[in-house]
Amino acid sequence: MADTQSTQIEKLDKLRTAWLPAVEFLFGEAVPGAKFDGFDVLDDIAKPTVLFAHADDPYRYTIQMPTRSFTNDVMLFVDVIQEMVRGLYPVGTDDVKTSALCEGAAVFGAITAIRQVFGEETVDSYLNALKEQAFPYYDAFSYTAVLLAEDPQAIKKLRGVQPFLYKVIRDDFESAGVEIDRKIKDILLLAFRA
Repeated sequence: MADTQSTQIEKLDKLRTAWLPAVEFLFGEAVPGAKFDGFDVLDDIAKPTVLFAHADDPYRYTIQMPTRSFTNDVMLFVDVIQEMVRGLYPVGTDDVKTSALCEGAAVFGAITAIRQVFGEETVDSYLNALKEQAFPYYDAFSYTAVLLAEDPQAIKKLRGVQPFLYKVIRDDFESAGVEIDRKIKDILLLAFRA
């Protein structure tokens, strides 16, 4: 069992190392103080989670991955990319609410990576599954995609004003020079509910 887990963690580390430059290219570098401690692979969780176990170092985190992610290469890839994006602006505790913008950026990053590795057909399949099984994530992705279609640098610009994407407020769009329809902006800033 230990050998299997060690192989799984090695695979996760390789994925993270290979894709971190692309994630940072899309969304900017991690906030100061963000520290990734590594991966844990657990049987008893259904989806990836982030563990903040250091009260004195609130943005230090471990990504916990479900063992079942290893049964599907696309889902494993998606899980790793999404958690990497979230790691650029870690919440620091479990009780912080994120916005549709945060979750949409994570899904957007994963979709962009899927397109590069697996192709357009897999993107379509993944988006259809997301629409049917996890609509709030699909919805957040859709509005974030509109934002990034209008301004491909929008998330980087916003993070230049407020590095923690979940803390972005309406005025930050103006400060960052990001122009988007007010309705879309309001939806992106809503608290995310899955």
